[in-house]
Amino acid sequence: MIPAVASLAKRCLLGSGHYARRLKGDRFPGVAVLCYHGVRPPAGARMDFAGLHVTLDELDAHCRLLRETCNPISLDDWRRALGGGPPLPPRPVLVTFDEGYATLLTGALPVIQRHDIPIVAFVWSDPVEQRSLAWYDAVVRARSEDEVERMKRLPYEEWRRRCASHMVRAMDTDPCAPLSPAQVRWLAAAPNVEIGGHTASHPILAQAAPEQQRDEIERNKSRLEGWVGRPVRAFAYPNGQPGDDYTPETVKLVEELGFDFAFTSRHGFASSSEPPLERSRLLMLAGISAAELAHRLSYSWRA
Repeated sequence: MIPAVASLAKRCLLGSGHYARRLKGDRFPGVAVLCYHGVRPPAGARMDFAGLHVTLDELDAHCRLLRETCNPISLDDWRRALGGGPPLPPRPVLVTFDEGYATLLTGALPVIQRHDIPIVAFVWSDPVEQRSLAWYDAVVRARSEDEVERMKRLPYEEWRRRCASHMVRAMDTDPCAPLSPAQVRWLAAAPNVEIGGHTASHPILAQAAPEQQRDEIERNKSRLEGWVGRPVRAFAYPNGQPGDDYTPETVKLVEELGFDFAFTSRHGFASSSEPPLERSRLLMLAGISAAELAHRLSYSWRA
């Protein structure tokens, strides 16, 4: 079907109540773990990797759909269910945000709280601590997205060297500015927010030696725990594709460091058959409307 026609058809189905009726009668094959990154500035403002950042209107529409047709859960709800407590409700959805952009606190959180939806924020710590842009945001501005992709496949030491040459201090007004340590604390203190680990500097862990991987994960965990004052128990692998971006050895390190949940970017619902430290997620990109999200939640998992 022509994309524009398909999009119109999905909007009509949403408006007619079709998706709501379908979803309310469904039982998902697992938890729908939605993976967001940040929110976009007003039209016309500069935004690199804009496709990873949804608009506030898109986020608001997503949250409204989730609240009306699904059952948003927290990681603690999931932990209790796995530990013999109350089972998860039908159509469970967990909302996650990767990276640690300040727009999560200043833009996304008020929308999320208005709909009373729990979230997990997976935060890198070097950009927060150094008040710098994440390496890929700095490199794309200096060079290109192609250069970012090339650097992802460099050995860890060479990657670190090149990152250092591109380091850029973040202005508070920059849409890619990281949270500050104080903002991480404020975020962690908000109702229904859990802070998770995402490495110190967001390397491709598969390109690093085991001791380098451990340092990245452990240093990040330690910094976050120091800022929020409580254990950090969940983790998200940078980039997150099994084999390409992390290895079985990485998973073992995550377990040794005390994490009880870890999330990938493998596409799909997080089913009970998955290892607890390799949960699947659904990537949320700019341009995904509430109608498109409803369609994916209703039909993407059916045979």
